[in-house]
Amino acid sequence: MRRTASAAAVMAMTAALLPIPATLSPVSAEPENEESVPSLVVDRITPDAIDEDSTLRVSGEVTNATDTSVEDVTVRIRYSRHSFDSREEMDEFATGEGWQPDAEGPEKEFKGGLEPDQGLEYSLSTPAKDLDLGSYGVYPMVVEALDGDGERLGAQYTFLPYTGKDDVDELDLAWVWPLMDEPQRADDDTFLSEDLHSSVAEEGRLGRLLAAGAQVPLSFDPGDEDLVEELGLEEEGPEEDEPSPDAESPTAEESPSEASPGDEPTGDDATAEESPSPEASASAEDGATEGPQAPEETEEDAEGEVETPARTEGVPITWAVDPGTMDDVLRIATEEHDVLEDLLEVPGGTEPERHQRAADVPAQVWLREARRVLPADTVVTTPYANADLVALLRNDLHVDADASLTLAQEAVRRSLALEADTGYAFPARGLMDENVQQLYSSHGAHRFILRESAMPTASWLSTTPTAQAPLTAAEDDEEDPFALVADAGLTEVLSMPSHGPGESALALQRFAAETAMIAGEDVRGDRVVVAAPPAGWDPSTELASGVLEATEDLPWLSAERLDEIEPTAQDDREETRSGLRYPDRAAEQELGSGYLGEVEDVSRDVRLFNSILVGDSDPFRPAIVRLESVYWREREARAGATRSVVGQSVQERMQDVRVIPGEPVTLASSTGITGVLVANDLEDESVYVHLSIYSENSERLGIGTYTSDFQIAPGAKTTVYVPLSARINGTTAVHVSLQNSNGEPISPQDTVIQVNATGLGTQALLISGIGLLILIAALAPRALRKWARRQAAKANAAEGGVTGGDEDDETEEEPSDGEDAKSEQDAKDTDSEDTSRSEDTSGSEDESVPEDTGPGEDRSNDGDTRT
Repeated sequence: MRRTASAAAVMAMTAALLPIPATLSPVSAEPENEESVPSLVVDRITPDAIDEDSTLRVSGEVTNATDTSVEDVTVRIRYSRHSFDSREEMDEFATGEGWQPDAEGPEKEFKGGLEPDQGLEYSLSTPAKDLDLGSYGVYPMVVEALDGDGERLGAQYTFLPYTGKDDVDELDLAWVWPLMDEPQRADDDTFLSEDLHSSVAEEGRLGRLLAAGAQVPLSFDPGDEDLVEELGLEEEGPEEDEPSPDAESPTAEESPSEASPGDEPTGDDATAEESPSPEASASAEDGATEGPQAPEETEEDAEGEVETPARTEGVPITWAVDPGTMDDVLRIATEEHDVLEDLLEVPGGTEPERHQRAADVPAQVWLREARRVLPADTVVTTPYANADLVALLRNDLHVDADASLTLAQEAVRRSLALEADTGYAFPARGLMDENVQQLYSSHGAHRFILRESAMPTASWLSTTPTAQAPLTAAEDDEEDPFALVADAGLTEVLSMPSHGPGESALALQRFAAETAMIAGEDVRGDRVVVAAPPAGWDPSTELASGVLEATEDLPWLSAERLDEIEPTAQDDREETRSGLRYPDRAAEQELGSGYLGEVEDVSRDVRLFNSILVGDSDPFRPAIVRLESVYWREREARAGATRSVVGQSVQERMQDVRVIPGEPVTLASSTGITGVLVANDLEDESVYVHLSIYSENSERLGIGTYTSDFQIAPGAKTTVYVPLSARINGTTAVHVSLQNSNGEPISPQDTVIQVNATGLGTQALLISGIGLLILIAALAPRALRKWARRQAAKANAAEGGVTGGDEDDETEEEPSDGEDAKSEQDAKDTDSEDTSRSEDTSGSEDESVPEDTGPGEDRSNDGDTRT
């Protein structure tokens, strides 16, 4: 509807036009000496829009916040009988610096003094017909307080929509209701603060947004049920009383530290079995996704069709969720978790303190209520953790960009037990370029929810265009893509302060005025306007509920479902918006290559860790994507601290797959077997590793064939038996390390086992013993002959004594000279023969072996003659 020309003339005569500030917040116009000014609060304006039969009522409070008494306070309404001509005029008026209304409305005077810190309530009312307004439009209104001298003490600038008698064409308004928060976790188990715990409570930000958007009563009472079990959030696993079937029998205490020559591997029980490669082992273990699985959400009717709940009351809205936020809520609701304290206040190189929190009951209640109400409306998602897709694609991080969209669908399914509509794309902060559009299209999206700065209104257009705008289609697009552009003015209005006294009332009045202004514009054809509050929207309960009630009650608004908005017909497409653009300011603020390079350093460690996991498991992928969120653009220090926490967590998890050091090994012979104990302390992941063992001195100690590649179940240990062979006595260091299938070490340092070989001393004794036996064998005949001669001599002596009688008892018969000579010659011949045999056998005579001698034996000659 066109404005009258007199409005511009009145404005020119009544006010000086000043530059338009960027803020849309209501301004309290007060004298320069603010210390003497009481506060003026407008608590309520009813109705939101008046007609000729309405009664306008304005109520609030004036408070003297100074230390000086104020006399005879008057509160009054001033307005203009000329409506605004454009939304830009409304912006200027809201600052209090534009043209001033000159018509006087109702007023109320309070006699006497208003003491410091004292307040008084006021209520002003007047029939709408007494205001003498013209036709349909939005009119300026000021509520002000004056002292007894007529000096203005304070004022609030607001708006007065008036329908008059005219029939107004309804404006279709579609809501995009955000449930988002900034990334709350570093790794999956570590939260950066306790902000999310308070946010999901009944009075928290996410609690208020869920309750207001639901438009039905919610229960934040946990009740007597086990909510984790009721929601199907329990993770399945073995009973506590039953040992895990994957557990291996060897323990660290049972690890062999000594090997003996007789030890042999005992088969499958003692030796780690060879397993297929991780790629070949992606079986049922790999099928489990991170976190609990969503329960069945719908039932099938008699015909086999899935019943989908639908909203039966209130304004239809589209829930825009950040899947990363939903994942964070799910985590605090189901498991114990760590919370960091003073992340940015710890000295350099010092880890922040952390404390453990139990599963959060308010988060369980929030999830229960979200699962109950969200399926009745359309649910769309941002990338996981609102990843900065433009920056990722610009820096060739296509894998991460693609993962942010895949993770988004998985997280919503896991946490909310529903499927998000993949036909919609909601890029971070509503901005994208052609590369991001192409990425989304590859995932099936063809409707893009964008900010107005991504597709600005054409410069020649003075009215508000419809939200639909065509986008350039790729060759392989199955459907023509189009944008649904959120109105920037409404986004600003919804961002107005609403938690202070009277702020909600002024914001609601501005919302009514803004939509009334759009509806009254002189345009041809139907239009749709999309209202999309910012991602971090933090409205009061009054504002959040009030704007939805106003959508139902205001006569010029008609609630529209976002999923029922179709692109404009080809013949009706006007150049009302520019083509897709990525604003220069956004490009300057996006995550830079330096920061993303540091994230990529962490990603390299993650890839190394993933290379030992069985199947395609990638447990740190959500953490990496969280580090690539747009939220870190303005939080450089916090981003760096969070990145360090993630990097440290990756290293700690990698060290959970380790070789358990044993005692030094002693070889009692030249060969033996020792056991190497390998542990997988990861709770949820099976690993496939390559065991590398080498001797520091292979010429001294050799390593035999052992099982080098094997799989270990979560929380299990296995012993690998390694044959050893020593060539030289002494201690040799054996280096043991774990690697992936490509030979890359997964730990920075090797485990060193000291092997001491002592078995070679036994061989020397054996050689010496053999030589001694040879020597004994050579000398034995001589000793026997000597023994025989002695025995014969004793026998002869005994016979001679018997024959000779008593006179010869004390005198031994001496041999004759001939017999003595013969005996001596025989002895020499025998000695010569024995010596020759000894030399033939051993090569020399061992003179260190003593001969047997008896008492009284004379050694003055050759030792063969008894005395």
